[in-house]
Amino acid sequence: MKCSAAGPSCAPPAISVLIGLLGDVHGRVLDAFRAIVALQHRIARRFDLVIQVGDMGAFPDMAQADGATFIHSALDPSEGDFARLLNPGAAESTEFRSLRRQLVAPIYFLRGNHEDFAWLDALPVDGTGTAAVDAYDLLRYVPDDTVIGLATLRIAFLGGVEEGRGADVISRAAYERLLSSTPGSLDLLITHQGPYGSSTGFRGDVQGSMLITALVDQIAPRWHVAGHAHTLVGPALHSGTVCLLLSALVPSRRWAPEARGLMQGCMAILDTDRGELSPVTGDWLSTFKTRHDAARAST
Repeated sequence: MKCSAAGPSCAPPAISVLIGLLGDVHGRVLDAFRAIVALQHRIARRFDLVIQVGDMGAFPDMAQADGATFIHSALDPSEGDFARLLNPGAAESTEFRSLRRQLVAPIYFLRGNHEDFAWLDALPVDGTGTAAVDAYDLLRYVPDDTVIGLATLRIAFLGGVEEGRGADVISRAAYERLLSSTPGSLDLLITHQGPYGSSTGFRGDVQGSMLITALVDQIAPRWHVAGHAHTLVGPALHSGTVCLLLSALVPSRRWAPEARGLMQGCMAILDTDRGELSPVTGDWLSTFKTRHDAARAST
């Protein structure tokens, strides 16, 4: 499915840029890296940048993981791969180096609502406005209300969720700073949570954030991409902005224990030359062998 916004405010930038977008990972960084590299092979082109929409599962020590992560990691140990990235074995180290050579740049990610927030906050931010995470330069953390440039693009980031009760909540200070942006001055907005009404929970509850809705309405970016709900929604045109919610990388091992592979719409491609934001779908995703699938097949 492809969707491109019409009108002067949504005209593609003059320089062609290809951006890969990645949904909630929840610690499964090795599967995420492999999936992005596999997608590059399928389209026969490397991404200029890959962005992950939060819930990277950035827990350097799984003993410090939150309750939900602890429950899910017991069902799928690959949720602990973020910690393994920081302290790998010899074979893992070799693969991490190999994967990095296949990426133009490290994968940028913002905070979701399942991270070690204190650890992320302590990372030193350098002149790029982002923070190095690992020895392989595979990941870089992007703090709230950071705006980065890529060719002619301006990309803004805002993590957290509106209903959070602690460090996972949307920062009102960061939110207000982004809200003051000149309408149309940002090309791509990346948030963890989607707009209010963008999805419905399994109990029938309306999901999304009124704050994010107001932000998109006010600053009018060309494109807006989010995650959090683990459901593919869109792309759809909202007041001149093309909005897309990505699904999670893999199905929940708790709610869908027999599901295999990657979820439809766990990745997307933004092609600025064509002005297209396209979720990735296809049979190859469900047959993609994740670390969990490989371990299950060997038992």
